[in-house]
Amino acid sequence: IFINATIIGLVALTWCLSTQFSKTALNFDKKNFNAPYFMMWFNTNLMLLCFPVYIFVDKLRSKRSINEIAGETFRTFGKKKGFSIRNLFIYVTPFLVFWVGANYPYVRALLLITPSVATSISACNAAFVYILAIFLLGDTINIFKIFSVVLAIGGVVVISLDNEMRIEWLGILCAFLSAFMAAVYKVSFKKIIGNASLGDVSLFMTCLGFLNLTINWIPALVLALTGVETLKFAYAPWGPMVGAALLSMAFNFTINFGIALLNPLVISVGMLCGIPLNTVIDILFRGLETTTLFIVGTCLIILSFLLIIIPYDKLKLNGNITRCTKNDKTGATVCEKL
Repeated sequence: IFINATIIGLVALTWCLSTQFSKTALNFDKKNFNAPYFMMWFNTNLMLLCFPVYIFVDKLRSKRSINEIAGETFRTFGKKKGFSIRNLFIYVTPFLVFWVGANYPYVRALLLITPSVATSISACNAAFVYILAIFLLGDTINIFKIFSVVLAIGGVVVISLDNEMRIEWLGILCAFLSAFMAAVYKVSFKKIIGNASLGDVSLFMTCLGFLNLTINWIPALVLALTGVETLKFAYAPWGPMVGAALLSMAFNFTINFGIALLNPLVISVGMLCGIPLNTVIDILFRGLETTTLFIVGTCLIILSFLLIIIPYDKLKLNGNITRCTKNDKTGATVCEKL
């Protein structure tokens, strides 16, 4: 219980605070620093630390050598095809595109809407994951999960219609796009990479950070040179930016280790807890005035989230219970479903 509560708390806290720090950095000095793409690039670079931290933790836990730990993970990279420069680009490059599609619109949305609205809408990615999983992974159709998709979209619509909060449509659209691309990233990872171990995920995230560092600086430079983004390093809010980057890395670490240690459901509950936490911070420190439509829309999204994460297959007990009896004469054991 303690471990579950700790992981849930860390997921909610790191996700919430990384969003709040990003919002602070973007609002610090818009005249001299307005560069959401650069911020995303800067944050993603810290993903380079994922695999080294995994090796360090595994060595403490298992007492194995670094070469043994790294060698085992290298052999299982990319559906057990092994780690190579070729496989690095084949398996990781598409996900860098999906990563940018999920994170850049989210950071961009924070320029226009509050963190509480952004996190509420981003929770819709669970519904998008289900829809994509039906088409790409062959998941079965469940009427409750279909209903959750309708609730998620309805919640976004209700929030966007709230004129009292003066929410900009472009911010809503960016957050919605971020949620969809996050779903594409997750489903594609399952489709292309398959069932990955914690070591595989850590190595993958480090490779993602490496490609981001070596390739993804080009769009950031182009946006700065063309004037689309304003980037003056002398005025850059390095404090909030470093804080957002460290918290974002901690969020990804917690997710990876939490899934390996516990299960994805715990992580989902943690992200769900991040929504009211962001709302409380916005009310206390950013002067957010909650309205009826915002509360109704957020509740619809939370209900959608809950319907998505319920393990319906575990609730169907009929037909899954068996009774086994042993024949005294033959010694054979016969089992039948109850």
